[in-house]
Amino acid sequence: MKFLKQTPTKLIIQTSSNWDGLLLIYPFIVMGLLQIILASNWINGGIFLLFSLSLLDGAIDEAYIFDKTFSKMTIKRRGVWLHDVTECSTREIAAVELEEIGDSEGNCSYYVDLWMFGGDIICLRSYSITEQYK
Repeated sequence: MKFLKQTPTKLIIQTSSNWDGLLLIYPFIVMGLLQIILASNWINGGIFLLFSLSLLDGAIDEAYIFDKTFSKMTIKRRGVWLHDVTECSTREIAAVELEEIGDSEGNCSYYVDLWMFGGDIICLRSYSITEQYK
């Protein structure tokens, strides 16, 4: 899920995947604990718990903050074992590309790619055209 917040001097785009990650991981944690507690099967229970921890590593929150006042972009990535903050000047953005990808049912996904000088690409994904206009 994406959250957009716009002020006269800032644009904040935040993705939140914690709930998505927890909904995906919860069944594996329960199965692992049930294997250990009810069946005394430490090996299979441990495998389920380790698998759930590896899935938890994929649940990352990202925030992109564009600040007009200081002409900078801040990227914050936070997860279970990750806390990364990157700052760069908005002058380092070489191009902005909007890409629409549709499926056979008429559903569309929109991608905004920020092409940076130096070859890096930052992809901002959005599911609705309304968010893209913002």
